[in-house]
Amino acid sequence: KRVVDGQGRPSVASMAGPRRVFSLGMLPLALLQAFFMIALAGTWMWLFGVFWTFMVIELPKDLGPYSQMSSLSMFLHRAFPMRETNDISWEFKFDHVLILACVMTLLMMGWAPTRSEIHEQADADLAKANKKSKAKKLAKALS
Repeated sequence: KRVVDGQGRPSVASMAGPRRVFSLGMLPLALLQAFFMIALAGTWMWLFGVFWTFMVIELPKDLGPYSQMSSLSMFLHRAFPMRETNDISWEFKFDHVLILACVMTLLMMGWAPTRSEIHEQADADLAKANKKSKAKKLAKALS
């Protein structure tokens, strides 16, 4: 709906179009969020490396030569092998951090509603409005 002022012209508020995809004013916030996600992914990879090193390398050393690896240690050793370092340290590169940041960002994004979801929401809102108006009419008739 377009709201008109006293002279029949559309008001300034109703002339505002849909929200723009790119806005120069939002660029600093977007860069800050991107750097935060890269820092979060880098921290995650570093902490995982510390945990992997402890579970796969240090813990079996501490348990002695005749002990078996725990199931979690064996899982980490098989699921995340470090053949490049001959399983003596956990290493990752910056592209691994970027990939993890992109995947985490995609997992946290909200999906846009589909056309049918928009129609269902509009129908639900209309039914709710009709229910409220019927309740008001009934309350008015009873009083």
